[in-house]
Amino acid sequence: MKFTICSSLYYNISSASTVLCSISCSETPYQKISNESLTVNRPVTRSDLSVGLDGNRFTKLQTDEPGDLQIQYSALVETSPRSVPANELSNRRDSTLDAVALPYLFPSRYAPADRMRAVAMDLFGNIQGDFNIAMAVEDWLFNHITYEAGSSDEQSWALDTLETRTGVCRDFAHLGIAFCRALTIPARYCTVYSYQLEPQDFHAVFEVYIGGSWYVIDGTRKAPLNGMIRIATGRDASDAAVATLFGGVKGQGIAVDVQLASNQNEAFNPVTREALMADGKAFFLS
Repeated sequence: MKFTICSSLYYNISSASTVLCSISCSETPYQKISNESLTVNRPVTRSDLSVGLDGNRFTKLQTDEPGDLQIQYSALVETSPRSVPANELSNRRDSTLDAVALPYLFPSRYAPADRMRAVAMDLFGNIQGDFNIAMAVEDWLFNHITYEAGSSDEQSWALDTLETRTGVCRDFAHLGIAFCRALTIPARYCTVYSYQLEPQDFHAVFEVYIGGSWYVIDGTRKAPLNGMIRIATGRDASDAAVATLFGGVKGQGIAVDVQLASNQNEAFNPVTREALMADGKAFFLS
């Protein structure tokens, strides 16, 4: 599927500041980018960086002059997500781990898996097979955590979400990641643009590593799985934050718009978790 993406970040600068943003899409074998542009409305010192385990695309913008700063990103992105029969995975329990997956098995800042083993075992320890566990985690998140805008902040971690049973997409992802890692399933955080997400915003999901592939999990179930466009990947939001601010800078808002491209001739048929379960399929973005 082909999508057009436009996102904007708005800030007010009061003194010397740096904005480190991650809003550019990832280039993968299953996601191709063209007509890409990242612009700002004023002179800045700009550096484009490849950062982290997965080479996330960050842009560093530095300025000393007070005033408003607007960052705008646009791109045409073609995605080719895939699905496989779930029965190929349902009883699989990986006894060895690939080196690429090992960093995503350890506790991290927002996903303290080492502190959640007892509750994870209590909830999911009787389930056989990594994929079945991951599906049970998604079901639990969807059924037991209330999505509530503004219920958390950048300091909230998985234990907060477990206690309050409320959060936004990043909190769903962090709690799911912590559960899976506590059960020795590698899990990583992923920021995405999402077609048909309402209201339009940046979105966060997570992925679990089973049999050499990463399978997408979204405990919020607020967006079609085949309408997601990968931005960045990491151990948690500390690796893949949309923006990190240093100095005298204050956020003034964001805007996100994802549409089908004008040259997309094929109709978009939303792939939901319910539809995948009915078809006996597992889904991955890359």
